Amino acid sequence: MRRQLAQDGKALTDFMENCYRLYEQKMYQAAYRILQDVGWAEDAVQDAFLKLMKGRVYFEDAGSEDCKKYIITVIRHSAIDIYHKKKREQELLCFCDVSLCGERADIRDERGGEADVKEMMKALSPRYSDVVYCLTVKKLSMRETAGELGISEANVRKRFERAKKMLKRYMGA
Repeated sequence: MRRQLAQDGKALTDFMENCYRLYEQKMYQAAYRILQDVGWAEDAVQDAFLKLMKGRVYFEDAGSEDCKKYIITVIRHSAIDIYHKKKREQELLCFCDVSLCGERADIRDERGGEADVKEMMKALSPRYSDVVYCLTVKKLSMRETAGELGISEANVRKRFERAKKMLKRYMGA
């Protein structure tokens, strides 16, 4: 049975230590199955334990089936969150360094890739280049970009999608 702890930090610490001993390997394996990367799986386990500690979740018996199910659910969500974050980062890298994506632009000059990105950004209308700039250069989230530009998150996603298509056409891909 799960309960929230209000003040008893010692019981929570003991509970977390028991959970770590019991479930650390199972959590790592669950995260690795989702992420397929050792480092990311370790990050997911750490993130999951931080979520558990911040949530101050406590079970009478760390070995109970309810506790196990809860912890596995938390690690899966942490792993999926990391997966989506890494996927977004990899998509955004394509705009910052075209050569990382295995694509080459025809406008290379003696200064290298920076000129390519600047030229490609000029090819976009301001409504699309602003979204790309916020997401890639300023490294804002979709929500933060929407707030800064005064548009909805759905609009940010759609403009970003359209900008990617335009840039791929521009590069001849």
